[in-house]
Amino acid sequence: MVHYLRGLGMLLFVALLIAFVVPARAVGAAEPDSLIRLVYAAPNGPAVDIYVDGQRKTTASQFGEITPYLTVTPGAHRIQVFAASAGPAGAALLDTQATFQPGQAYSILAADRVERMAAVVVNDALTIDPGANAYVRLVHLSPDAPPVADVAVTDGAAVARNLPFKGATAYLPVPPGTYRFDVRPAGAAVTLATTAPLTLATGQIYTIFVMGQLADNTFQAIITPDNARSGGVGGVPSTGGGGMVASGTTVSEMSLDSLSLTVLGVCIIGAVSWRRRATNASRFL
Repeated sequence: MVHYLRGLGMLLFVALLIAFVVPARAVGAAEPDSLIRLVYAAPNGPAVDIYVDGQRKTTASQFGEITPYLTVTPGAHRIQVFAASAGPAGAALLDTQATFQPGQAYSILAADRVERMAAVVVNDALTIDPGANAYVRLVHLSPDAPPVADVAVTDGAAVARNLPFKGATAYLPVPPGTYRFDVRPAGAAVTLATTAPLTLATGQIYTIFVMGQLADNTFQAIITPDNARSGGVGGVPSTGGGGMVASGTTVSEMSLDSLSLTVLGVCIIGAVSWRRRATNASRFL
């Protein structure tokens, strides 16, 4: 009887250890996903299909189109851009690898003229608390604008100086309102182009993509609210965007939970069987 109780106690201890410790490790090991959005900024390019890891994510995208955020696993991913008329059977206009960190958000920009298109990856900040302000940054994607430019509020002060082509400013706090921005050669007072009026709302985080060409009148500023996950103007998502934590039950958690319950069941059955053998043996004593 003493040996039986010791054995039963050991089996129950092992079962409890697996049932509680293993699932806790699985949950703690889960990594948050990465978020990416795709920006087609080649002013003279054809309609394109954009692929991520061989899967088509956009169809016949036109110049200036920006996707909503897509969820991907952290790590390295392949980004390809094909002319929509040719598809993946044709030569890629852009073929690059990019690495994304857990819980971070990125904009992947297919930038410059199509004959020299290159990928530009910028980090997006979706978890700034704007308070009573809006936050805004500018990304310089115009191939024939000054290679280094100043950007100023029309009839106001410069908000960015010496911004290089394919460069991005930091996010800047701005009082809510409607603004126009002038693009100037670095250090000069002359204005080469002025954006359309852009409205910045309280509590929003924006990126203004300055793209297109001055020479062919495709120059424009496209504003998108970074903290509106749908890609349209909206409120702050409840997930917190870039601070998103993976929710739901993962496959690994389900597998480990099932394993824990299975082992627990085996231990209980083993204990019952052991008890029966001990009882049967006592009848012959």
